[in-house]
Amino acid sequence: MRLKLKLLGGLLLLLGIARPAAAQDRATLRGWEERARHTIFDRAGTYYGRLSDQGILQRFNPDIDREYHLDLISFAFSLAETYEWYQRGAGMRFWAGSIDHLRTVQNAQIAGVVGLGGAWAARAQFTHENTLGADRSLIELQVNRKVFGENGLAFGSMTLTPSKAEMDVELGVGIPLGESRLTVAVAALDVFSNFIYQGIGVEGVSDTTLDYTSLPFTARTALDANLSDNFRGELFALAMTPTQVVVREGGPEIGFQQDERYAYLGGLLEWHPSPAASVGGFGTWVQGKTFRSALSEGVPEDNFDLTERSWRVGGYTLVPISSRFATDAWIAHTWRTEVRTRPDTSVAANVDHDDRSWSGRLNLGYRARSGFRLDLGIDFLTRELVGSAPVPGSEALDDKNIRARIDLGWHFGSRAYVVVGTNADLDGDVGGWAKVFDGGHARFAAYW
Repeated sequence: MRLKLKLLGGLLLLLGIARPAAAQDRATLRGWEERARHTIFDRAGTYYGRLSDQGILQRFNPDIDREYHLDLISFAFSLAETYEWYQRGAGMRFWAGSIDHLRTVQNAQIAGVVGLGGAWAARAQFTHENTLGADRSLIELQVNRKVFGENGLAFGSMTLTPSKAEMDVELGVGIPLGESRLTVAVAALDVFSNFIYQGIGVEGVSDTTLDYTSLPFTARTALDANLSDNFRGELFALAMTPTQVVVREGGPEIGFQQDERYAYLGGLLEWHPSPAASVGGFGTWVQGKTFRSALSEGVPEDNFDLTERSWRVGGYTLVPISSRFATDAWIAHTWRTEVRTRPDTSVAANVDHDDRSWSGRLNLGYRARSGFRLDLGIDFLTRELVGSAPVPGSEALDDKNIRARIDLGWHFGSRAYVVVGTNADLDGDVGGWAKVFDGGHARFAAYW
């Protein structure tokens, strides 16, 4: 199987010699960076919540079946669609798909910009995510001002959440570097937490209180660089300062103390062998560390050290074949490790777990600038688990899955499109070849 995947990767790169059309499709890591940033800025929006013993990344969930991550590949926006969203800046988009007979997972974003007069403007974004990794409805409000000419920007932003204690504040600047752009920002997370819990108090409202003895701050940078006429690159990085919080649950010595660390790094390099084709490679790394110790009247389960890491490397091509036909494809190798150690293994076993996978998507699309659209694709995911003790819920993931996908849609000029699709199982795990239906999905986007 690995040999087949390597051959597929070579085929994807060779597609870069196909005849170009007029359109220029590109890829971006901005969607990955935004999700990674929301993971730490909106800890309450993770699947198990802010104070869960599942850690910061919370990647393993007993409800996740062996096709869940393949479903996300089939449901999500394509590389070019994602790049277009972040270039447009104002609009709405949504995807949803069926993961079993009862449930769907979904993701939505709405963003808009309003001029405030002169060099000032305001931007708002609403992000909704209901998946087996997050339950998030997050509002981000930004006020910015042009600096360094027309292309520079100074900004201040805030996350707005129902819990006052979980709001974050960020200040930053976007610096033009010729045709490139560098963004640098610092943020204070849960900025009102100590004032809420220790200042005005929450007696009668909540039995749980948080006391930050070391407040969380983050520093991040983003670089979008036009390296030459044929090369561009992206670089994203964030680090959180060492953070310590004491959680008291119904009494001064009932609960735990938790130290936290978080960081991510991602990069992309893209080559344009022709005016319309793109060939690229990318790599990402995310790390979360949780060191938890029970207070004197706490429970022994709250004594552990947890380190979660995710690495991903891959390549992609976006190649028009003619004015209406195009191919796009990507392939990636992912490692997700989780190490949990306890001073008392009679409470629970230590975990040293490595989840390794290959995944990819190959797509042939037909679309007019306005009108009918058709996509035919192959999506696959194959993984293996290595470790002395599996993470609960991860046993079902050790499998190989491949499916065919067909998407039908309509483009309303350059302003909007809608797509509905279905999948056909190719590995015989839905009851034999006579039962090939493997779920459905839909997505749309509109810009203004």
